[in-house]
Amino acid sequence: MDKGLYVLYGLVSLLQIRRLEPSVLGIYALLIGIHTWLFIIVDSLFYQGIIQFGFHQDTERRTNTFALISSLLFIILATFAFSLLSDFWVKFFREPGLSLVASYLPYLAILTIPRVFSLKFAFKHSNMFQVFIVNSAFFLPMSILTVYLFFRLSSFTFQTMMTIYFTGTIISSLTGVILLNKYIRIGFQGNLRFKEYIRFGLSVLGFTISQSIPRQLDVFILQYFFQSKIVGIYYSAKTLFRLFEEGLNAGYGLVYPTAVRLIAKNRREEIQSLIAKSTSFTFIIIFFAFLILEFGGSDVIIRFLLPARYSLSISYFNLMIVGALFMPFQLGISVLIAENKLHIVSIYILISALASLSVMFCVGFLRHQQLIPLGIVTYYVLLGSLSYFYIRKQYQYKINHLLRGFKDMYNFFKDFGKLRQRN
Repeated sequence: MDKGLYVLYGLVSLLQIRRLEPSVLGIYALLIGIHTWLFIIVDSLFYQGIIQFGFHQDTERRTNTFALISSLLFIILATFAFSLLSDFWVKFFREPGLSLVASYLPYLAILTIPRVFSLKFAFKHSNMFQVFIVNSAFFLPMSILTVYLFFRLSSFTFQTMMTIYFTGTIISSLTGVILLNKYIRIGFQGNLRFKEYIRFGLSVLGFTISQSIPRQLDVFILQYFFQSKIVGIYYSAKTLFRLFEEGLNAGYGLVYPTAVRLIAKNRREEIQSLIAKSTSFTFIIIFFAFLILEFGGSDVIIRFLLPARYSLSISYFNLMIVGALFMPFQLGISVLIAENKLHIVSIYILISALASLSVMFCVGFLRHQQLIPLGIVTYYVLLGSLSYFYIRKQYQYKINHLLRGFKDMYNFFKDFGKLRQRN
């Protein structure tokens, strides 16, 4: 259900893009990029401890208090520092619109804290229905307001987007606090030291920050070399590409718990079968989507969904989905995490992120506007390749396993046909 909300809002975002000029969308992308990146840091550095230390009575209240105060101080200091440096960012990136980003960011980030903080308690208690409710309170008001304004206004401004985003943020933050306040126990009782709490957060942060930079701050790198108009067009293609990313995240969610259970029972052959089947079915879906989109499908869809001023996003999107072909191999990352080999995952992600950033800078310095998406493609190609080499070595995975899904589907329809004949 939760993934459906992301897909729904992804479609609603296309209505926003239709009403936005690419340059305005580019500025909005900068705000969302830095805002999302800051909360990835907050979640890793401060909120993971809520789960790690929050199940013991002697540390629970102290952990929650550390998390709330630390995240609040971090967000206030980081966002107001960004805001105070507004003139510097405007000059450095040669974009006056960054003054708007700097002025809205502190307030948006502070209002987001209750939502993200309360959601962590829903995850802690594995209450996915509450996660769905809080996320619904975020996405549905924004979706309804977007549709309403779409038919009322001929164009959207940056302020329009802020009205939409602030509405969803405030409603979902209030919903989260009201719904989950019974789990939020605050106090300084307990023996947990802040040094121990923050050391754990730093270990998690090292795992996530390298992954987040090329995926969230790529818009800032592109803004340095190109105009906000180009950033907006790139962001529109990235919005469409997010369907592939959400599909991969759903795959992670299915493979990881199964891998944990099989590894605990040392059922190696079944792990091999899990990897082969999951990568194969994912590859088949992505491969057919790739063929349809590359051979004219994306051209038809994007021209239908977006106005002519976003036509460059067709070539951007077509280049991005090359990276999607390597996504099935990344399901091997779920097995690595299930094996508790986080250090290997961190190395793979760091290598992929550094390569991605290097490509982005090369494209920027060479002013190759058409190759802008090559950075994100590099990230997915390299991470998928590294994951492939690991599962090939550890689980005797072969490249022809990608075609196993065809055989399974053939056997399914064959058995189904025999069953119908008997009846």
